[in-house]
Amino acid sequence: MRKRIYKLKTFYYDGHNIRTYCLKHPIGDDTLYRIFYYDTAPLDKKGHNPVSKKAIDFGKTPVAQAQFKLLESIKRTPNFALRLGKTIWKKNGWILNADKLKDLLNKKITVDNLTEEDVLPLIEQKAVDMKMGLDIASIATKRLAEKLIIISGDADIVPALKLATQEGMMVGLDPLRNPIRPELSEHVDFISTRT
Repeated sequence: MRKRIYKLKTFYYDGHNIRTYCLKHPIGDDTLYRIFYYDTAPLDKKGHNPVSKKAIDFGKTPVAQAQFKLLESIKRTPNFALRLGKTIWKKNGWILNADKLKDLLNKKITVDNLTEEDVLPLIEQKAVDMKMGLDIASIATKRLAEKLIIISGDADIVPALKLATQEGMMVGLDPLRNPIRPELSEHVDFISTRT
């Protein structure tokens, strides 16, 4: 959601405005049960850029500070349940920008032409999809809500959505005007974007 809202420039991305956007989905007599927000905390480790050899404290970068600020705003916003997965720096590895990798392999550039901006730490999010699936299953089987609106385009949650519909929930999808994979649209009752 964050990447898409940043791209569309629909609203300032913080807890209050995310809640305001989510509240556009209930219609008629619908009432909000809760907004579940899934993310990970920023990487809070130190390392060295393999190109420049500069020391980096990832937890103090502008991106990390913005993420901490976002998560704090969500914690202070009513009706939110913040679910955080784990941020893993996989084997302290780095990823080379795809264009630079292509140029390097085609011998258009050499390693000496790389800059510190051409590499990113190899970061993975763990347990986010699992937490989302467990919450959907719990809400559906306990009948805590009748309608579920998912703001995502991730097809990894299809098994949980399938369970929710089998349990009688109406499931809506808001892909924020992104194209979605067929297996995702197959397991939702309606698609609606409110931007």
